[in-house]
Amino acid sequence: MTPPDLPLDLRPAREGDLIPLARLWALAFPGEPSVANRARQLREGGPYGGLETAWVAERNGRMAGAFRAYDLTLHLFGHPFPTLGLAAVAVHPSFRRMGVGGALCRAALRLGRERGDLLSALYPFRVDYYARLGFTLAGEFHRYRFPPASLPLFPGWERIRMLVPDERIPRIPRFYASLLPRLHGAAHRTPAMWEFLKEEETQVWGLCSRNGEDDDLDGYMVTESHPRRRGRRAELRVRELLVEDADGYRAFLGWLSAQRDQWTEITYDALPGERLQQVLSHPRLPGTGTARGLWFPSATILRGPMLRILRLPDVLARLGFSEGAVLDVRDAEFPENSGRWSGSGEDEPQRMRGRPSEGALPISLVTGLLAEGELPGLPPPAASGFDPAMGIRDFRILDVF
Repeated sequence: MTPPDLPLDLRPAREGDLIPLARLWALAFPGEPSVANRARQLREGGPYGGLETAWVAERNGRMAGAFRAYDLTLHLFGHPFPTLGLAAVAVHPSFRRMGVGGALCRAALRLGRERGDLLSALYPFRVDYYARLGFTLAGEFHRYRFPPASLPLFPGWERIRMLVPDERIPRIPRFYASLLPRLHGAAHRTPAMWEFLKEEETQVWGLCSRNGEDDDLDGYMVTESHPRRRGRRAELRVRELLVEDADGYRAFLGWLSAQRDQWTEITYDALPGERLQQVLSHPRLPGTGTARGLWFPSATILRGPMLRILRLPDVLARLGFSEGAVLDVRDAEFPENSGRWSGSGEDEPQRMRGRPSEGALPISLVTGLLAEGELPGLPPPAASGFDPAMGIRDFRILDVF
């Protein structure tokens, strides 16, 4: 077997790689688009970019693997952070079990650091694999399934109306951009990332503004419908719901409640801070019995995105590392992040002499504390002026890349 440190040549993808890349990703992620469709999507570009985001690893002139490096910006506690979105990491079957996957990920992280990214985010195929590279799970959703009548018919739902494709742009992107500094973890969206709004099949609902301006919104919701089939209930699924305040939130819940004549079931992925279980009349998962004595199943916890700090001093500086604070960190992948960091009152924290202690925090734990707003030495988010929408500071990445 070839040792894990096998030599790989990494380069940006070229036009001639379209079909080989499409074949590789069809092998790695079967059951998705055909090779021809993958190549076309790569050529034409998608929500997060096209061929320019792809990187190829070769050994002796043969494609051993590839990944995509997306250029994202995540907002953490009101601050924008350039972020490497790592996706589509794939190893050719002829090069499996040789350490190629880890080499690809490390190369991608170095690429992100070199281009100035402060963070990296991904959706893992296996959590422990990426945890070894310094990533940690960040954020969660609670998936509730319930009949519409389980929600109260809150007032304000009459202000909600369906938006046809011609009405969605720029109204929805403009509202999202205005709310973005108040959404912890959410990504800046480019025009390409809003292309889904142009699709007739996409269902978009707008909460008309109280100020009476036709072009203004106080919130929006994206849904998809699944009609009744054999063995399946008629389901309305909420893909995305964003509002400015609790009144707007209740208006959308009231609208969902009003759909009880058409839909048997609503599926909604709520943030923990929404406390949806306190609103539902009976937050029990439909069709289930007791699970532990008289306890019953309720929401399903969804985990997905993982986060990693790439440039620790820059992250601390951006969030205002307190003067005199000390943070002892260990990063096996990037020694530049390791050490005892001291807040100096200057633009960047200073690294103290000496090596990290035995009790140094691993970079994955430091990243997790950052996402939770609990990293020692940083001011509380509220003290730095962060005003979360609806008072919810849960970490959320709405985009799936």
